[in-house]
Amino acid sequence: MTNQVIAIDIGASSGRIMVATLDGKRLSLQEVHRFPNRLCHRNNQVCWDTDALLAEIYLGIQHVLDAGITPACIGIDTWGVDFVLLDKEGHRLGQAVSYRDSRTDGVMDAFLAEHQNKAEVYTETGIQFLPFNTLYQLAALLNPDLLPLESASYRGTRTAPEWLGEVATLLFIPDYLNFRLTGVKHCEYTNASTSQLLGSNSRQWSSALLDKIGAPSHWFLPPQQPNQIIGHYQTQDKERQSHQIPVASIASHDTASAVVGTPLSETGAVYLCSGTWSLMGLERAAPIINALSLNANITNEGGSEGRYRVLKNIMGMWLIQRLQQQYPAYSFSDLAALAKQAPAFAYLINPDDKRFLHPNNMEQSIIDYCLDTGQGAPGSLGQIVRCIYDSLALRYRQVFLELQHLSDSPLSHIHIVGGGAQNHFLNQLCADICEVPVCANPTEASAIGNALGQLVAIGRIANISEGRCIVRQSFELTQYSPNAIAGLKPAITCFEQLTQTQ
Repeated sequence: MTNQVIAIDIGASSGRIMVATLDGKRLSLQEVHRFPNRLCHRNNQVCWDTDALLAEIYLGIQHVLDAGITPACIGIDTWGVDFVLLDKEGHRLGQAVSYRDSRTDGVMDAFLAEHQNKAEVYTETGIQFLPFNTLYQLAALLNPDLLPLESASYRGTRTAPEWLGEVATLLFIPDYLNFRLTGVKHCEYTNASTSQLLGSNSRQWSSALLDKIGAPSHWFLPPQQPNQIIGHYQTQDKERQSHQIPVASIASHDTASAVVGTPLSETGAVYLCSGTWSLMGLERAAPIINALSLNANITNEGGSEGRYRVLKNIMGMWLIQRLQQQYPAYSFSDLAALAKQAPAFAYLINPDDKRFLHPNNMEQSIIDYCLDTGQGAPGSLGQIVRCIYDSLALRYRQVFLELQHLSDSPLSHIHIVGGGAQNHFLNQLCADICEVPVCANPTEASAIGNALGQLVAIGRIANISEGRCIVRQSFELTQYSPNAIAGLKPAITCFEQLTQTQ
């Protein structure tokens, strides 16, 4: 039996297909295929091109087989909240609309005002209030009258689609991709938990919330725990030999897989999954749902093996990614070098301000924010990038302290994983501003966690704890000690004022 599995890890900006090999107590990764994941505009909506993603998945799997590797399993993880609707024959209805589409603008506030207050929804679900959660996407789809009349940003229609009565099943994006590989419809728990439609303790769909938005309960499959085989993918290698490869439903929310792949070893560790989004949190055996967590807008998403991811979503490297798209001559390392040369704390933003969610021009949005808050306008690209990095690190500090208030034990350090773990400047800035040690790597934590889930599913390792021991032995970790940084206290005060007024 082979100890090689295919980890398909698709983020909001790119995807990669990795072969993970378990050799004794060491795990290695080989990238076989990488591809962009670009948003597209269809019917005046911002959508995901799921057909293009599937084509890349098929191509990547074929590359693995053509290399003479017969994998023991395949697993897919993606971002959360977004979904596909199917008819009874399994055909897609409509488009896979992205959470970055503006159809939910104003819907969360309208829903809460009309139906129930935040405390009731939060007590039921334990999920952070974000305007693009599945709850509000479905509310916008099923109740177009919830769209504010003054919302000029929404470019779609104000009527429900004609095909709505044909919907038989809702599948989240990784479940849909698995369905196209195997023909099996399945609902994986960790991704479903991001929807704000699951009961946090029951881990089942909230009938009260489904009723409030008019979503038929038969659309929703029962959520299933990760790390189990759900079907098989049939294909051929270049010698025309047929292969039936088991497909595992792993912790299919990419952050859930990233947390699995983070070598957490103590309750004092705070994880920071740094990518398009920054997700900062704790791993706990039970959700933390109280007045403090509600006030801090902390989420309690599902994790592997019954754990909970007590965390907060922060806008993250999206700000830098969009800026780099405007200045393609500069690499991400070039932008970090410009930031390092610029003065600290000259300009600050609230990274989570809604104007940064899907702006037409990120640079201008940052300049406008600084002008609107009386800071003046940044005069160079370096100042704008430094503004982003300083603001992200200050946001990390803010969330770290919120988590400390919620934790029943002291928090001692931050462990950064994901693509952002390669950003030495931001990692050091995080240590300096948060005033705690930072440990970084592995960068491919989502793919690693994906692979570990598969290895559990096929019986090669016993559990995630064993998998994390393997990660510690397999990947080099980089340590950052905090240094004193001039101007920190006034910057903290300024940042608190900016975020309190948002």
